Amino acid sequence: MIMPRNVSRSGVHAIVAFVAFASASIVLAASPRQTEVPVEMGGHAELDVCGTWAEVSGLNPEGDGFLAVRAGPGKQYAIRGRLREGDTFYVCDNSRDGKWFGIVYPRKGQVASDCGVSGQLAQIVVYGGPCGHGWVHVDWVRILAG
Repeated sequence: MIMPRNVSRSGVHAIVAFVAFASASIVLAASPRQTEVPVEMGGHAELDVCGTWAEVSGLNPEGDGFLAVRAGPGKQYAIRGRLREGDTFYVCDNSRDGKWFGIVYPRKGQVASDCGVSGQLAQIVVYGGPCGHGWVHVDWVRILAG
């Protein structure tokens, strides 16, 4: 490697390390989030674990025909499921900004009682199955009960 006379070898290594770090940071900042935000439920001994029942409502009939269920509360999160107009689900969690609901929904061949979210639970727990779960935007949700 040819170096200018006034730059030491360690100085060059520091510059190379900084450029590599800065490049990696830019790539990470531009990439969509890959992490999942878990749907939490419970936390009230006297209330149902997921006490709100809702449905998909108001989708544009000229649109793509589904409501994306995402891995977290935002469009930058991966789509992990799709719900159609009229599909029903439990609302179990809310995003901090109030624009997203954390939901649990029966998959094809399941019924709502398969999801295990009825009853009371004093502590907060993360939902892990067996039903589908994720985050949906509140604009396409109609509350039915709870």
